[in-house]
Amino acid sequence: MNKNEYNFDKSDMDYLTGLPGRSGIYHYYSELNDDDVLHAMFVDIDNFKRINDTYGHSMGDRLLVSVSRHIMQFSLGYVFRIGGDEFVILIDGNEVSSKEEVEQMAVSIIEGMENIDFRKDILSLISLSIGIVFEQRACQNLDDILNRCDAAMYQSKYNGKNRYTIYNSDDKSFEISRNIENEMEKALENGEFRLYLQPKVNMITSEISGAEGLSRWIHPRDGLRMPAVYIQLFEKNGFISSLDMFIFEEVCRTKAAWKGRTYENLPVSVNMSRLHLYDRRFPERLCAIADKYDIPHNELEIEITESVFIKDTAELIAMTTKLQDCGFLVSIDDFGSGFSALNLLKDLPVDTVKLDKGFLHNSSNTSRGRQVIRSVIAMCRDLKIQVVTEGIETAEQVDFITKCSCQTAQGFYYSQPVPVGEFEVFAEKHKENIRRCYLFRLDPSSCVPVQNVNDGKGASTFSPGLGTYVSTVAEKAFLSEDGSLKAVYVGGIPSFTQGIFSDREAIMFPGGDVEQNVIEVSPNAIVNDSYTISFWCKPAELHNWSSIFYMKFETGFSSFSPIAWEGEADFRIRDSREVNGWYDSSVCVLSEDLWWHVVISYNAQTEMAVAFINGEPITRNGNVPANRFVKRIMLGGDVFQRSYIGALCEVLFYNEAKDYDFVKELHLDYINDPKYIGGKLKQLI
Repeated sequence: MNKNEYNFDKSDMDYLTGLPGRSGIYHYYSELNDDDVLHAMFVDIDNFKRINDTYGHSMGDRLLVSVSRHIMQFSLGYVFRIGGDEFVILIDGNEVSSKEEVEQMAVSIIEGMENIDFRKDILSLISLSIGIVFEQRACQNLDDILNRCDAAMYQSKYNGKNRYTIYNSDDKSFEISRNIENEMEKALENGEFRLYLQPKVNMITSEISGAEGLSRWIHPRDGLRMPAVYIQLFEKNGFISSLDMFIFEEVCRTKAAWKGRTYENLPVSVNMSRLHLYDRRFPERLCAIADKYDIPHNELEIEITESVFIKDTAELIAMTTKLQDCGFLVSIDDFGSGFSALNLLKDLPVDTVKLDKGFLHNSSNTSRGRQVIRSVIAMCRDLKIQVVTEGIETAEQVDFITKCSCQTAQGFYYSQPVPVGEFEVFAEKHKENIRRCYLFRLDPSSCVPVQNVNDGKGASTFSPGLGTYVSTVAEKAFLSEDGSLKAVYVGGIPSFTQGIFSDREAIMFPGGDVEQNVIEVSPNAIVNDSYTISFWCKPAELHNWSSIFYMKFETGFSSFSPIAWEGEADFRIRDSREVNGWYDSSVCVLSEDLWWHVVISYNAQTEMAVAFINGEPITRNGNVPANRFVKRIMLGGDVFQRSYIGALCEVLFYNEAKDYDFVKELHLDYINDPKYIGGKLKQLI
């Protein structure tokens, strides 16, 4: 039947595109002779749902009209719109017998998309996936022909989208798509869906910081089915709601089995479909499942895709608030995949933003793109929103993202999603250093020679990346209690005096000019934005602004001076991003020739700096911005003033903020030790 011969009834026509619709294709097919031969093509718009969600349905309708005209331009047969973004082309096999000609038509339709008259920003988000079936006799059931086309089209999506696939009856993968909808409910009942976990890793320390729970379909005949095969269909038919809740419960069940293990409190996230967000009982249902397994709500994170928030934003913000009121963490998934992402940050009360894999890959190739990523991360940090970068696959990406002040990543560079058993092995291996602390006693027993290394310039330099001091003279280093880090004494041979314990000595700093007679500590001692540093000091001479402790960040520094303002000690934090970014906490007067237990703590989440003396909190300073990435740690001096004169010992570095009870207990552990001889301490409050 010639392309222009058949006259469709008005009732068969699609109101939007003017093409014949689903009824039209059945009417047309019923008029064919049994021995007529057809080629059939199924065309689907990739990411069309994202356009509707991001730009609204009116923009989606305009796109459908433009795409339908584009398909008509290259079509060799009748074009039908049989669903939302689904088109079918039936080609008379007698008029077009060449398969190559049909394939070339598919190529022209796919490649010509970039040239259609439509907004280029929207066109950059979409593509076409096409399935083709050749030489079908009209004596068959039309639905069978369409199912084959549809299966081939889904294979195109599975293989990466923006391509065509020819149906092959010998390839069982085509049958997978065809059978998914018939099998999905039984598969859930039969336990064919399994929980897989993908680690979230601190890129600075390689420590595991969380995980995302994902689904995998272990089919009894076909084996592993990846989400790309079934998720999109489930979102269309609504089955995704049942699968989401199943995975959430599996996460809770798994975490319950982790009780007593080192990673039992590891937060795990689950992506939730937008369908849940319009259900007022959704938070209540999540609470019931978490409570059933006795899982703290703050160890469960609900991931919501960025595009979901674009439509009905007010209602979804309210739902997000309810989830947080229930104690759950909430994150924006695929952040940067749309064009309204930055506008979300000012309104959405979320805990975490997950940078989209495509955003990273597409934006990190140019200097302008890299600057955008840096700015987005900095903005999130300033808003106290955690950032996770998805899709990390190379060491170069790790280096770039960490320099942008993002520490947490998810990607194949560390691990692909794995079954629970394999994840537990990974977690056990990478959890051991979480919140690790490093103790430098600074006594002779921990002092070892530093290997001489000549840098060829006759100068002494410290390399923070290696944690190694380079010098032309023999010097001494102090090892941390666990032997993993070095602290190098710069100034020849250190001298010692009696420490706070009867069987230990303490280093005695003799003072000197700027950066003379100091200890350079490996910057790996502090790898988190939050930190606590504890030490015992006994000043011998007090000089204004001489520092006992100095830590240089990429964005500023922190220091502790025994005498600063009006004779009082000072815990100072400097934010070099601001002209007036000086944050000083005057502590108290530290008298000479007495031992003082000093603890300084900074919490990046609450932006609170606290100083403790002899176990008691003396000063608190709020709204102190977080500095990022330690470049240098120095004991006994800084880069501004003459060096400290006095004793120092028992220096502890914690990679987290410590609370009042912890500091009090730590102090009591020292003074209640039978070997403690530090003397009677002043009660300051």
